[in-house]
Amino acid sequence: MRVVGNNSKGRGPAATTGGAPPSPREQLERGVAELADVLGPAGFQFVETDEGVGSGGAYAGGEFRRDDRRLELHFRSSLGLVRYHFGEESLAHQELVRGVRALERISEEGEYPGFSDDPMAGFRHLRHDLDRFGGVFLRGGAKAFRALKKWLDKHPKRSGLAGLGA
Repeated sequence: MRVVGNNSKGRGPAATTGGAPPSPREQLERGVAELADVLGPAGFQFVETDEGVGSGGAYAGGEFRRDDRRLELHFRSSLGLVRYHFGEESLAHQELVRGVRALERISEEGEYPGFSDDPMAGFRHLRHDLDRFGGVFLRGGAKAFRALKKWLDKHPKRSGLAGLGA
């Protein structure tokens, strides 16, 4: 486990030599610099938790942590899993956005994951979503997060034709 500071601002450790593509760890570090502008002032610190090679290729993972809250991130060729943990409760990013939009009557949709050939785009999209929808995780208490989870459990996302409004 390695704690990563926010002194790179998307440069520095992620720079590569000889034209080799950046590793997932280097890409993750660049993305962390993007997110640290939102999460750092809220008291979160990033910790690398995992790095290796699996059946899908090289990967890296880490978490922004503050007390009993964690924002879990996984990177392979782009930002993949994004999951919020608050105590024993956890939510996928898309669920958090769906719940906040419904409860706060926000018509704007989340940007993450988005579609792009740029591996850093997912971090920019996530930063936007943290600014717009992340208050319950960044500043809210455990009671508010549990209430959001309870609402989501009571109102599961519809799938199939029902999910399309048909």
